[in-house]
Amino acid sequence: MAIYTKLQRTLLLTTIISTTFAPFVSAHADTSQEATLKALNKQMIEMNKQIMALKKEVTTLRSQQKNLKANQTASRNTKSKKMVAQRAPDTEPTPLVSHTTTSSGQPDPKMINVASQADDAHRNQKSVIELLHNDGLPPPDRGASFWSPNMPLFSSATKHDETVYVGGIRIGFPGGRPTIATDDGRYSFSIGLALQEDIGSYINSGNRRGETKGRFSQFRETLRRARIPFTFRYTDFAVNITPDFGGGSAGLYEANMQYGGLKNTILTFGFFEPRVTLEGSESSNEGALMERPAAVELARGIAAGDSRFSIGGVTYGKRWYVGSYFTGHTYSATKDNPDIIKDQTGGMLRVAGRPYASKDIDLHLGLSASSAFNVAQTNKGKQYNFSGSPGFRLTQETLIRTGALDNVSNVWEAGPELAFRWNRFLAKGEYIQYGINRSGGQRSLNFDGYYTSLTYTILGKPRSYDIRSAAFRSPAVEYDFDPKQNHWGAVEISGRWSVLDLNSHKNASDGVQGGKQTVWTGGVNWYPNPHFRVSLNYDHVMTSSTPNNPLNIRGRNLDAVAARFQAAF
Repeated sequence: MAIYTKLQRTLLLTTIISTTFAPFVSAHADTSQEATLKALNKQMIEMNKQIMALKKEVTTLRSQQKNLKANQTASRNTKSKKMVAQRAPDTEPTPLVSHTTTSSGQPDPKMINVASQADDAHRNQKSVIELLHNDGLPPPDRGASFWSPNMPLFSSATKHDETVYVGGIRIGFPGGRPTIATDDGRYSFSIGLALQEDIGSYINSGNRRGETKGRFSQFRETLRRARIPFTFRYTDFAVNITPDFGGGSAGLYEANMQYGGLKNTILTFGFFEPRVTLEGSESSNEGALMERPAAVELARGIAAGDSRFSIGGVTYGKRWYVGSYFTGHTYSATKDNPDIIKDQTGGMLRVAGRPYASKDIDLHLGLSASSAFNVAQTNKGKQYNFSGSPGFRLTQETLIRTGALDNVSNVWEAGPELAFRWNRFLAKGEYIQYGINRSGGQRSLNFDGYYTSLTYTILGKPRSYDIRSAAFRSPAVEYDFDPKQNHWGAVEISGRWSVLDLNSHKNASDGVQGGKQTVWTGGVNWYPNPHFRVSLNYDHVMTSSTPNNPLNIRGRNLDAVAARFQAAF
């Protein structure tokens, strides 16, 4: 410290001398004492060199002092961890994320605790920005306030993020998402993007004699998603507003408020997507195939899914996850159907566990369930309709469907989840049972659906497990696409077999023959960098007959191929 103080005094003295001589030189610049002027200029140059050397030495000393304090802190933390381990060897450490504190005891938004999934012994602290760039994962498809690791909770940044300081405000791009934050990180505002353009063709529409051909075009393109998430955050409170311009019309994907101040817990109120089932809990930016299985889409539509009014939250640990929401109607329900007299009320519950996890292995077990306790009532009564999409959203047609069912009191779905990752292989499967309970003496109906899939990562880091969603993330890009450096991004291939059966007591007068659909899907994904993806998928669809559907009176098979171009920020 004595050397440091001496250097500071020397620096101050040289600065005063430099400042004193500057006007003197200027005042005598036009005099005849040329020799004196040259001597003074030379002396000033030498003093400037000394000042620069002193500044460099002061910076070095400050860095050494900072490193010394950091080492002392790390040493104390190591001793504390050893003492905790000796006292409670079976206690689980705090998972993934929690705020650290400053010397004043206030939360330090610059740092978050990151649990290394590869080795518990390597738990350490990383800046949010460092975490974002090390992961190489796409940003989320919604407001990013308290969800995936790729979220703008930052108040620190690096030159890599091109952060600019303007009057106490930091402007940067954490995870590629433009973000403005106060210097202390208490306030922040960010704008994101989830854009997906699909193009494809129905190679074989498969209609038979007497069946309507339907809108199965040999060439079609669609704007599948065009979401622009806006996130406003103040400390542990956040507001997310995400309009969606996909599907040919403007709509709303989410508009909600969140609280993230409780440990490993996220509470939400407003229009939101409560994520149910394993496949439904993955971000649309990171799915292995372009579309979810029809069985999963049917489950999501009962009491979860996009822009659903929701009150609830999720809580999680390293090995477990629980999510539960009370839900109502979707944002556009009353607009799309002005005949609604009473809105739907329902709820969903998802519990999951990861009984075994290591660097190369993840085992996931879970159970999802949701129910529309009270189906929406219109001037036609309480009606409900189940249908299954034939793969890609290149058409609005459906080959299997129950038609409008009357006197429906409630609708439910439930089923187990299973997934196993071994190094670069990931296998997943779910079975879902559906029920429709009816009044007026009509029998209850039961349907089912299921799928199994296999994914292999060829290039990049393999898919990883995210404890905050109890689902798997996309492959991570280690190096951005650059053929000159032999860097090719991340590449994965996937295959899936999915089935949805909408037949129930089909030979009874009050039964349903909605048809059975089987879809074989194969695909490849290429991530040149974390923000862009190109997908190519092929679907082979086989359906049994549905007498009440003119598109599928005799049973119908079709083939389709599609590509997706995705940008995510």
